[in-house]
Amino acid sequence: MLGTVRRWGRRLLNLVQGARQRRELDEELAFHLEELARELTRSGLSPAEARREARIRLGSVEHVHQRVREERGVAALDETLRNLRYAVRGLRRSPLFATAFLLTLALSIGAATAAFSVADAALWRPPPYPAAERLAYVVPFDPAVGKRPDITSMDGRSWLLLHSEVTFLDLAALSGQTRWVNLDGEHAAARVRQGRVGSGYFRVLGVSPARGREFVPSEDTPGGPPVAILSHRLWTSVFRADPDVLGRTIRLKGEPHTVVGVMPADFRPEGDVEVWTPLRAEVTGEGGGRNYMVVARVPEGMPLAEADARLAALEAPLDTGASDREVRFGLLPYLEVAGAAARGPLIALLGAIGLMVLVACANLAGLQLARALSRRRETAIRQAVGGGAGALVRQAVVENAVLGVLGGGAGIALAVVLIRAVGPLAASRLGVWQTLALDGRAVAVSLALTLAVTALFSLVPVYQAGARSLHRSLVAGSRTVVGRGSARLRRILVAGQLGLVTPLLFMAGLLVRSYGYLERLDPGFRTDGLVAARASLDDVRYADRESVSALFRETLARLRQTPGVADAAVSLTLPYERALNVSLRLPGTGAWVTTNAVYVTPRVFEVMEIPLLQGRVPTEADRAGGAMAVVVNEAFVARYLKDQPPLDTPLDLDLADGPGAVIVGVVGNVQQSAGWGEVGRPVWETPTIYFSVDQASGEQLRVFHTWFSPSWVIRVSGDPEASIPALRAAFAAAAPHLPLGEIETLDHVVAQAFSRQRFQAGFLAVAAAVSLLLAGIGLYGIVAHDVLARRGEIGVRMALGATQSRALWTVGASGLRLVVWGLLTGMLAAAAVARLLDHLIWGVEAYDPLVFAGVVLSLTLLSAAAIFLPVSRMSPRDPVEVLREE
Repeated sequence: MLGTVRRWGRRLLNLVQGARQRRELDEELAFHLEELARELTRSGLSPAEARREARIRLGSVEHVHQRVREERGVAALDETLRNLRYAVRGLRRSPLFATAFLLTLALSIGAATAAFSVADAALWRPPPYPAAERLAYVVPFDPAVGKRPDITSMDGRSWLLLHSEVTFLDLAALSGQTRWVNLDGEHAAARVRQGRVGSGYFRVLGVSPARGREFVPSEDTPGGPPVAILSHRLWTSVFRADPDVLGRTIRLKGEPHTVVGVMPADFRPEGDVEVWTPLRAEVTGEGGGRNYMVVARVPEGMPLAEADARLAALEAPLDTGASDREVRFGLLPYLEVAGAAARGPLIALLGAIGLMVLVACANLAGLQLARALSRRRETAIRQAVGGGAGALVRQAVVENAVLGVLGGGAGIALAVVLIRAVGPLAASRLGVWQTLALDGRAVAVSLALTLAVTALFSLVPVYQAGARSLHRSLVAGSRTVVGRGSARLRRILVAGQLGLVTPLLFMAGLLVRSYGYLERLDPGFRTDGLVAARASLDDVRYADRESVSALFRETLARLRQTPGVADAAVSLTLPYERALNVSLRLPGTGAWVTTNAVYVTPRVFEVMEIPLLQGRVPTEADRAGGAMAVVVNEAFVARYLKDQPPLDTPLDLDLADGPGAVIVGVVGNVQQSAGWGEVGRPVWETPTIYFSVDQASGEQLRVFHTWFSPSWVIRVSGDPEASIPALRAAFAAAAPHLPLGEIETLDHVVAQAFSRQRFQAGFLAVAAAVSLLLAGIGLYGIVAHDVLARRGEIGVRMALGATQSRALWTVGASGLRLVVWGLLTGMLAAAAVARLLDHLIWGVEAYDPLVFAGVVLSLTLLSAAAIFLPVSRMSPRDPVEVLREE
């Protein structure tokens, strides 16, 4: 090892001191030459003959220099430096080639690296917890169906059973949903994101509070002391990093809580939680004793499969609604669940990036091949004067390495820019909660991809250029003669690009069409001029119906007095959002069904301009003690009542705080969230019932407000955005102690509902457009080269009587054949991948004929331009002039 280091040290020293050593060697050779010449002169030769004979005997001075450099180990390094300088000079002499090549390479490497960073954070990177591979979620499942990542379906009875029976796993429970709650600060009230977790939750994750402690079992039982743990962000922002915050009493949800801990600054929880309180899981606790999650840490040395099998022996006591169903417990890896919602979209986006990289590789190979062909005479001359094939290959390797280093470096720089500029948007649209960064994994992937792409674009042109005959290259001279092998390879590359672009265009077309369908959906109400404001009523100050009704009356009265406000009302949830699910029994059949339920204040349908189709809507006269006046939508009537007249139909509804419920009206459908977890359609006209908030009990309102924050919907006559400051001031005047959340227009709510679909469609459209441009450039290049290569043939044909258009058609036809082959192979590939997008598209078929037609038309128009532009540029040439040039 030491000898190797010394040897390379001497080589580097010799390389640095090369000029001085060459002078010393020249002086030594001159001395030996003079000595030998004097000796020959003494033997009888004339001085001139003696010097000539001495030179012959000593041999070539350059040969001696070469042998000395080889002995000193400098030759290889010297040759590498020469090749490096030659490569840099070559790029300077060909700025267009260098620019096109490096931009293409940087774009492909940068886009692929940025996409990998997003996918890695969502799908593959372990969560930022110690030994994260041993973390898993406990899920109930039907053995006949299999496990699904429905981790929020745990209820209180299931958790109590697991907690008492399972001893081989470290378990902790938490609420399946975070929510906004009110925090009374020193200077003003604030809305903060709350998470409810059981004792031992942070221990299971492997994280400890930076200050204080986590919850203990006595605090995690019903009736336990109210305590809270703060996030580092909340501690520094609201409490100004007070070191004495531990033991301090804060008012959360209107109740005093004692701060017992502060989490570390580098702890980033799912859901951006800012404050944690004990879960206190029970059968009928906060939130109805449902929607719990259970996280487990598998002991070291126990395989996950073994723990899963042992857990499956325990039967889950879930309220399944079917006594003959067998429900068991199982484990799902933490990372698999965390990335479940983003898996499908991310795989589609990675596939699109992969296709774009392949198109770029084909384009780069075509550029390299064209450059190698343009330099074939130079290469042949170097071979003729003694340049070996090995030296030419080494020169090509160095040139490609320079291109790879420059392009890869630019690609990594572009990836950094993309991650900072587009990464947060992509993360929010795809549900990625881990921090996006160009970490070591992303850099390693970027380097590996750079090496792979460099090999792909360099090996084929090097082989093709080296395979040419020396005689043919010298004879060709400056003529534009291209071998059949070279032309065939370039055609294969261009046809391959078209074949790869076709499925990418098809994927983008399907997603764009799907997004267009979603945007064209009738929302069921008038969005313009409508503003919504939210506030959390999960607060002891609003624990009964009277306090809630009083708050609504006071705030609505103040809002209606605000200049520019036409009317205002309150709704538990907004359109395009997840709604409350309730069960009711249908008349006649006695069947129990599930429907969405929304409490409202009077005039909400008038404010939102939801059409009343039959009967009436809730009014001030609908009060507690009477039959609950229920309004249903068209979807409810169509699914559950069929041909039965809906008005005056009684309903067996648990929500009714009085003598039953009766349908008093029918309204039009509005779009609502189709479910939880981004499964299925994003929105749907779901069966829904509406009822007056004044007819709900205080206990029901507490459950509602545990999961949902009601919205004030306000119809304004002017610019909705400009009215927001006045609306916020009016609300603060009516309820100064209640922090108001975001105020947004309903147009923004609708846009946010389809943000993921819009991002997917836009991303694939950009990738497809870039790939289409690259393919068009490649096709243009080969047709332009064919025009130059066959101009002699064109001149002969025209000299023999062929028309100009007929002669040029022979060149254009070859380009059209490439387009046809590329389209055929691409359509087959598009048909194969179409079904993979079923879960990402809505309102269009996987084999949508309009998308197919659009792809064919786009490729045809681009190909026609790429073919006939270079052909038309040759059309004015005189055939005699062309033949004379040849």
